[in-house]
Amino acid sequence: MAASPGPAGVGGAGAVYGSGPLGFALDSGLEIKTRSVEQTLLPLVSQITTLINHKDNTKKSDKTLQAIQRVGQAVNLAVGRFVKVGEAIANENWDLKEEINIACIEAKQAGETIAALTDITNLNHLESDGQITIFTDKTGVIKAARLLLSSVTKVLLLADRVVIKQIITSRNKRLTIYNLRHS
Repeated sequence: MAASPGPAGVGGAGAVYGSGPLGFALDSGLEIKTRSVEQTLLPLVSQITTLINHKDNTKKSDKTLQAIQRVGQAVNLAVGRFVKVGEAIANENWDLKEEINIACIEAKQAGETIAALTDITNLNHLESDGQITIFTDKTGVIKAARLLLSSVTKVLLLADRVVIKQIITSRNKRLTIYNLRHS
């Protein structure tokens, strides 16, 4: 599928045109907005950005570490809820079940990785100044964040395919009824 580029790389707020994987032409006046995908990802991107952009000094106060851990846990909890919804969508749509489930598994693994990398319960390196010296795996968090964003985006796009399919099915039913009444 081709997206028409627009502001901030989100085609005319995200219009998608072309022949879709469901076998119907999207360029026949039907405009699909991906802005909903972008808006859904914003809180997740914000939390991940917070994790990645924390100061790189190796000494962090207990308060800072707890904040980092809370963000990591929040990301993991949000991903867990998201995965449950994705799995429910997969169970109702057998044609996309495998793809959605794979993306959900990837998202769940990435969320768990982020939570594990930000977990402070295993840290026992208290310095004399009351601060903890840690060597955070920022590269690991970045890799997990990329996998998380990629897999969440896959699930959202697959869910959009389900909605598009439902819209077209509904439109076709209405056209059939209309044609039967007016023939």
